[in-house]
Amino acid sequence: MSTLVHTFRRTAVEGRFVTFPSTLVILGMRLLLFFNTETDQSHLSGAGYLWNYLAPLFADPVLSLIASTLSVLLIASLIHSMNSRFALMRSRSNLPFIAPLLLLSLHPRFLVMTPDLAAVILLLLAFFPLLQSYQKQDASLYSFRSGVLIALASFFHIGALALLPLWWRGERAMRATQLRARLSYLFGMLLPGFSLFSFAFLLDDLHAFLKPFHFYADISLPTLPQFTVVEWVGLLLVVLFFFSNMVLSFRVFSRDRVLTLTLMQFLVYLIVFLLLLQLLYWSNTLFFITLSLALTSYLSAYYFTRINAKSDVWLALVNLIVILFFYLFHFDFFRHFIV
Repeated sequence: MSTLVHTFRRTAVEGRFVTFPSTLVILGMRLLLFFNTETDQSHLSGAGYLWNYLAPLFADPVLSLIASTLSVLLIASLIHSMNSRFALMRSRSNLPFIAPLLLLSLHPRFLVMTPDLAAVILLLLAFFPLLQSYQKQDASLYSFRSGVLIALASFFHIGALALLPLWWRGERAMRATQLRARLSYLFGMLLPGFSLFSFAFLLDDLHAFLKPFHFYADISLPTLPQFTVVEWVGLLLVVLFFFSNMVLSFRVFSRDRVLTLTLMQFLVYLIVFLLLLQLLYWSNTLFFITLSLALTSYLSAYYFTRINAKSDVWLALVNLIVILFFYLFHFDFFRHFIV
């Protein structure tokens, strides 16, 4: 192992005193972005039934910033906890915490508390019982818990229900097909929904209960935007970011332990379909790309934790430069300088 790779792993990846200062820097980036850009407090379509009651609490931009920051910190903590609890990586790494925290702090939209962030938190929690069910002879309880968490996520953003058929792939990959577990998963999905339906029925509020489901009928395929050359380059870099992380991580996890391999394949499967769903609902929501970013951050963290060559360190540096370029592009002085 070269000196450059050893230094990178000892500091950025495994350093015991890297996480805290990195967190402070990223929180500073969020504050700087908040004070220098306009944050849109309006929410796109797809908000679930419960979000209608919670949204007024975040009407103040400052409170919204605080809530969104705490949510992003929780998302990063959940990804780091999932990695540590199930020993998905062979070595200690700070990146499962730093990567999602950084990626979910690059755009003004992530400075606003939205139903997207609330739903992503619950969907990440659903991965815990999924991983616990690995090779269990009776996984019905774990499937039930995953179903409940996905259903609860749909109370905040109805787009979470799109994971209902997608999640079956993960359930099947973790163990042999079990009819009892499949039925428990469906029951877990239906139980919170029936409870919320009963609550809305008692309040004579069925119209508000059914309204979020109209989201799925409002497909909005993207039209060719009128971007400048720089903006087209930025869009191309975003597409390359998702694609490269899926391809590069596949090079590594294909040689890893079975649980890690199974999870990583499922993450790639989810990301591909989530990005396709984002295209279908291009102008209606950012939920699917928000969840994709959270999942892709783990792929990125996984790959750069396992690097053993100088070229990979330089690739990590290029990724960081592109990420910072995307962040700085939201500032007028930098955008005018580039254009």
